[in-house]
Amino acid sequence: QLDRAEGDAALLLRYQLARELLNAGDTPAAIAEVQTLLRLLGDDPALVAAGRRPVRPGNKPLYDLLALSYLRLGEQVNCQDHHTPAACILPLLPEAEHRDQTGARNAIALYTHLALRFPNDLGARWLLNIAHLAVGGYPDEVPERLRIPALVSPASPLLPRFDNVAPALGLDVEGLSGGLSVDDFNGDGHLDLFMTSYGLADPARLFLADGRGGYRDATAEAGLDGIVSGLNTTHADYDNDGDVDVLILRGAWLGAYGAHPNSLLRNDGSGRFTDVTFEAGLGAAHPTQVAAWADFDRDGHLDLFIGNESQGSYTGLIDEDEASAAARHPSELYRNNGDGTFTDVAAARGLAVDAFVKGAAWGDVNNDGWPDLYVSVLGGANQLFLNREGQVFEEVAADAGVQAPAFSFPVWFWDYDHDGWEDLFVISYDARYFEDVAGQVAREHLGMPSAAERPRLYRNNGGGTFADVTATAGLDCVVFGMGSNFGDVNNDGYLDAYIGTGAPDLRSQVPNRLFLGAPEGRFREATLDAGVGHLQKGHAVAFADFDRDGDQDLYTVMGGAVEGDGFANALFHNAGAADEAAWVTLFLEGRTANRSAIGTRLRLTVETSGGQTRTITRTVGTGGSFGAGSLQQEIGLGDARRLVRLEVTWPDAAGSVDVFEDVGLNTTWQLVQGEPIRERPRPVVPFRLATDAVHRHDGAVPGAAVRATN
Repeated sequence: QLDRAEGDAALLLRYQLARELLNAGDTPAAIAEVQTLLRLLGDDPALVAAGRRPVRPGNKPLYDLLALSYLRLGEQVNCQDHHTPAACILPLLPEAEHRDQTGARNAIALYTHLALRFPNDLGARWLLNIAHLAVGGYPDEVPERLRIPALVSPASPLLPRFDNVAPALGLDVEGLSGGLSVDDFNGDGHLDLFMTSYGLADPARLFLADGRGGYRDATAEAGLDGIVSGLNTTHADYDNDGDVDVLILRGAWLGAYGAHPNSLLRNDGSGRFTDVTFEAGLGAAHPTQVAAWADFDRDGHLDLFIGNESQGSYTGLIDEDEASAAARHPSELYRNNGDGTFTDVAAARGLAVDAFVKGAAWGDVNNDGWPDLYVSVLGGANQLFLNREGQVFEEVAADAGVQAPAFSFPVWFWDYDHDGWEDLFVISYDARYFEDVAGQVAREHLGMPSAAERPRLYRNNGGGTFADVTATAGLDCVVFGMGSNFGDVNNDGYLDAYIGTGAPDLRSQVPNRLFLGAPEGRFREATLDAGVGHLQKGHAVAFADFDRDGDQDLYTVMGGAVEGDGFANALFHNAGAADEAAWVTLFLEGRTANRSAIGTRLRLTVETSGGQTRTITRTVGTGGSFGAGSLQQEIGLGDARRLVRLEVTWPDAAGSVDVFEDVGLNTTWQLVQGEPIRERPRPVVPFRLATDAVHRHDGAVPGAAVRATN
């Protein structure tokens, strides 16, 4: 087609070809194509880079693409081909600076001219600063008028730095955006990792802890050969047999071409899985990336909501064609029949959701004991369904005041203020600015107004309504949130949030963000303090105490949506953020309630070192809607000197309650419904960090980087 095209049509095709080459990862070819195109237009990129010719406005898109291509080339040569643990993570350490600075230096030359010539292009200004960081030139070498402030470690950090130990453990799997489930899949008492990648041929992978501080790739022995693709996962013991099963979700963002079946993988207890999707009745094929487990009718069996993607009123979400625009993909509510099968009862229970669903979460918003459902919609009003005693659902989002933001993605319920009422955090993902993510984030750093939608933190008023406290809570910020989750990294008893950021556009190199909860209900950002500001695309996230030392580490799946935007996953080791705080870890097992204890409410009353009484609350689950943490409850207790009372309300038909008094601190406990509490000894297993690890690409040995095959 390019050979036959002439005039402007040929130029446009060459530009589109250069973009596709860059997206595919063939960056040298993209650079050559843009340079050829500029010369065909009578321009000389070498003269522009040398400052001898200004960028003509009509050629700006080409120079944007050329500068980005040089920046990407620097990342590929340094951060991917010679990956180091600190690569692309703010604040950038010296060992993360590019050894081969050719790509970044060329990007700096072009971005400097673009930022000066077009001062309103704050995205170019942001990427200029990122390129200077890559070569060790930030902040001194950045012209003062173009400098973005505060991209280095703060003088008084809130937390010690979390080192990325994934490469040393062989957990730096390289792939595209994907899902993550963390739990004990083989029943040996150690947390394992199950992960997926978005590419159609990318394999699902299972890494089992070896009990000695390392991990091994158990994908083949787990029966996962041939299980491919998937943007998200979630896990639960759906058949109440005492082990954790996994659901893989597929087809997101692909419109009519995303009619892919999901995969329900039944665990036999040893970490070996069987695909039972169709025999379980879950074989419907719709584009989706979100599902949420809850026992909505309290019969002791976990039910399943799957949120599908129908094109809504905002039509810019996927590539438009007639088939995608016309296709409807209503969401599904599957009732567990108790025999390993499910029945879709969405219509019968009044759960009519036909929208572009990107997130879903269950929570008991009115404390009546019945789990309610919140649905996050991209490009439309969000929905809140009250559960009327397991018989019917009533949509009340407008009356409750929780329809915003109009462009939202991940979501979760949490009782961030510990008042016994579940609050709601809905994270924004403004698709209208996918091509200006860097510019919108730059505006926040520069104290300038941003048009992009903000997240919403809704505090539960306790009377059927919520109050928007986003601004007063310190969360009124620019986040293009994707994979996200919550936990308590400093064990102070206040919940923290880690938000993976980005967009499909390769220019969206903005840091993932960590926010720490605090007693006054205001969150403090600790991204640069903890050294977890990964610049690559952040997807599924889990908080988990992998090394069993009493504090939570962070694992995040990295990589973007296009073929050339892969990156290595990261495991941020918490090596001291919670050294002085008390904690308790709880393993819960339902009897008349579902075996996973999902939806169980925990109320812990502690006596602090000052003699005051404090209440900490939790609800059992895997966390947010994009990334699934362990079902074991790892709870920070701050300066507690005594756990006076632990109240456990189980989500069964009777609302059964178990109460335990004077529970030991800094200990792991087993709680089986209706039985006495008992200690579960779990010695610390420090990470076995192989400093001399040789990187390979087959995942066969600890210390090997694993590159997903596309």
